[in-house]
Amino acid sequence: MYQLMKSNFNPIPFKARDVVEVEVIDKTRNAILVDLMGLMYGIIPAKEWGEEGERLKPKDKTLAFILLLEDEKGYALLSLKKLDPQRTSQSLLQKFKEKETVTVRCGEANKGGLICDLGPIRGFLPVSQLAPSHYPRVAGDKEKILAHLKNLVNQELRVKIIGFDKKTNTPIFSEKAALDNITTKIKEGEILEGRVVGITDFGIFVNLGEFDGLVHVSEVSWQHIEDLSQVVKIGDKVKVKVIGVEGSRVFLSMKRLLPDPFKEISAKYQEGDIVKGRVVRIMPFGILVQIGELVGLVRLSELSQDKIQKPEEAVSLGKEYSMKILKIDQEAHRLELSLKRVKETVEPKRSKKRAKKADGD
Repeated sequence: MYQLMKSNFNPIPFKARDVVEVEVIDKTRNAILVDLMGLMYGIIPAKEWGEEGERLKPKDKTLAFILLLEDEKGYALLSLKKLDPQRTSQSLLQKFKEKETVTVRCGEANKGGLICDLGPIRGFLPVSQLAPSHYPRVAGDKEKILAHLKNLVNQELRVKIIGFDKKTNTPIFSEKAALDNITTKIKEGEILEGRVVGITDFGIFVNLGEFDGLVHVSEVSWQHIEDLSQVVKIGDKVKVKVIGVEGSRVFLSMKRLLPDPFKEISAKYQEGDIVKGRVVRIMPFGILVQIGELVGLVRLSELSQDKIQKPEEAVSLGKEYSMKILKIDQEAHRLELSLKRVKETVEPKRSKKRAKKADGD
């Protein structure tokens, strides 16, 4: 024994600031009495409980942080609250992996979305991840979007964790993903009548009773639509065809209930024909051209014989040009056109005229 005392032997294999496993012996309103690995007793004061302490009951085991190895009464002084961030991180990761649905409270709103609280952890719910019923159905007006989001502050939402911010490691929530567990009786191919409840830049929201469906801008009409509010108004009744169902998300079409202009295209146009079309949209990789009821694509490489970087160097929005039909794909509803090949056809003719004139001279 003397040799052990002389060598400063300590039978307790942990010290202050260590993390140890404890078992709950008793719990009162002011403190939790725990056993530290059968070697000594510890006290966790109520102010050190954190979230973990509220749920513990006798015989439960958990991890605790040692604040003081031995107080004046011989007990270890412990904290559960100190380990809350670690527990929360592990819990969040588990919820993310298992795709668990959780409840968050919306705390703040900005133009990009909502800052929401999951217990002590703050996360972000982007506008794009809101459920259709909460999505701000206003076309491109950031102030109106913000005003709509502010109405959700202090509300509780059911969400899933879909990832973590790379810089801050805060969770990213999705209300839309949480709806994937909900099923609808609506079937693909059904033709339904609904009421327009929202108009955005990318489509029209239609209420179908229990669910809202989306008519994407590309499914509104066979023609190019610049302003959807010129086609429908809030409250209008519309007939739609269900073209897809994913959980609670319903995808609709209005144009598929209209005559398909591509079915009659072979009677009007052939590949190689020269037609006139109006530029209705300019994109980085090309332009969309309206030809009667049809919309065709002219790729950037087919706009000019010269090397250009942007479509605007060759065409202007709203202006009409002669185009050559390169390809008609009835099944895929694709019409490919060329502007430069019309010029290639004209240039040789002009060259021949010049040659004849030169011979005459």
